[in-house]
Amino acid sequence: MKIATWRFATLLSVLGLAACGSSPSKAEKPAPVAAQAAQPAQPAQAAKPAAPSVPAATASVAKAEVGKPAPDFKVKDLAGKTHELKDYRGKIVVLEWFSPACPYCVYAYEDGPLADQPERLAKEGVVWLSVNSQNPKHPGSKIDKNQAFVEKYALEAPLLMDPEGIVGRAYGAKTTPHCFVIDEKGVLVYAGALDNAPNGKIEGNAAEVNYVDAAIADLRARRPVATNSTRAYG
Repeated sequence: MKIATWRFATLLSVLGLAACGSSPSKAEKPAPVAAQAAQPAQPAQAAKPAAPSVPAATASVAKAEVGKPAPDFKVKDLAGKTHELKDYRGKIVVLEWFSPACPYCVYAYEDGPLADQPERLAKEGVVWLSVNSQNPKHPGSKIDKNQAFVEKYALEAPLLMDPEGIVGRAYGAKTTPHCFVIDEKGVLVYAGALDNAPNGKIEGNAAEVNYVDAAIADLRARRPVATNSTRAYG
């Protein structure tokens, strides 16, 4: 699924809803002063509580590029815990862009490789971080929908919320799932698709390949990652 374009509301537009009132039309005449004074004062309405929001993420200015240090970031997960990429230096890290509304993600977590891959790799010392960078107007960005997905599929990996798309832009994430593998030194060694089987379908007679697993296997064998870039689907 393509990640929607992020749009930022200006402070003026936000304040405008509260500051702008309706004015009488030209055809209306103001009531006499005495009549106005005789009218009972209307009780003030209590201000509505502000809707809960997810704190904005931060990311380094550098853009992700295979073979170079992965852009650092600081972002909170659904539980409110802050994650910084630099804190995981010394470990292999997988970033997986995610949306609970994406059919490719639903398949991957229901019947595909993600049903057990994040937890399996976590037991082997790999850090798996899912990231949601969808536009706040998209249903897939809603906190309750993400929480429901986490509970339904018993996700154990942290789900980072990036509603302003700051981290998503730094990595050039355009689809879900879109995966990135970072080595122990913090270098990006793979970027692209999760595997070559979107929704479990492989083109032609090719053997199924999980590109994330393959990249991690190469790292552990102390050899260059054979396939370091593919086209992400979703």
